[in-house]
Amino acid sequence: MKNLLKKLFSFFTKSGSPKNGRAHKTWGQSMVEFALALPLLLILFSGMVEFGFMLNTYLSLLDATRQTARLYSNGNPFLSKDTSTHPTTYVEDTTFSPNCAQNVADTLAPPSDPNARQIVMDATRDDVLVSVLSISTDSSSNTITLIQRHPANSYYSLYGNQLTAYSDTDIEEYMTQNGTPPVQTGILIVEVYYGYTGILKLPWVEAFMSADKPVMLHASTIMPLIAAQP
Repeated sequence: MKNLLKKLFSFFTKSGSPKNGRAHKTWGQSMVEFALALPLLLILFSGMVEFGFMLNTYLSLLDATRQTARLYSNGNPFLSKDTSTHPTTYVEDTTFSPNCAQNVADTLAPPSDPNARQIVMDATRDDVLVSVLSISTDSSSNTITLIQRHPANSYYSLYGNQLTAYSDTDIEEYMTQNGTPPVQTGILIVEVYYGYTGILKLPWVEAFMSADKPVMLHASTIMPLIAAQP
C-alpha cells in the first residue's frame, strides 16, 4: 500500500512539475491556438446572428402579406362589373389596391405603436405590389384562356419602383401546379420587396450587406378573391 501511494504521488509530481515543463507547454499552446481561432469564431458567430435577424425580418414580411391578403380577400376591388361582356367589364374601386398596399407598410411599421418593432420601408428602394386578377379556363382543354389584371391590366405599386410582380407565366404555373385549374376564379397577390441592410453593422458583415448593398428580400401571399371572379 505504501509503495502504491509513492507511485501515485510520483505520477502527479512529474506531470505537474515545472522541471518537466510539459503541462505548462500544453497550456500555452492551447492559449495560442485559441487566440488564433477566436477571430474566425467571432466572424462565424456574428454571421449566424445576422442571418437570424435577416430570417426574422423575412418572416415579418411574410406575416404582413398574409394578414393583408386575408383581410382584403374579403373585400371588393370593383364598384360594379358587367358580366355580359367578354372579357367582363369592370368599374374599379381606385382605393382598394392603395389601401391594401398601405396596410402592409403599416403592419411592418405600426404608426399607432412606436414601441413596436419598426420595419420602415425605403420609398426609393423597397415596394409593395398588389395584383388583382380575373382568370378564366377552357374546361375542355384545362388551359387558362384569360388572365385579366386590375387596375388597367397591370398591378399597383406603392412607391412606383421598377420591381417585378408575378408574371402571367408565374400565374399559369401556380394555377396548374396541382392539376386542373378552376374554370373561373379571382385571386389577390400581395408582394413586398425589402432591402435588408443588416443590424450588427460589423465590417466583415457589411461586406455582404449594407445600406449601399442591401440584400433584397421578397415575400408574397396569394389568396382567392371571389369578387374578382369573371
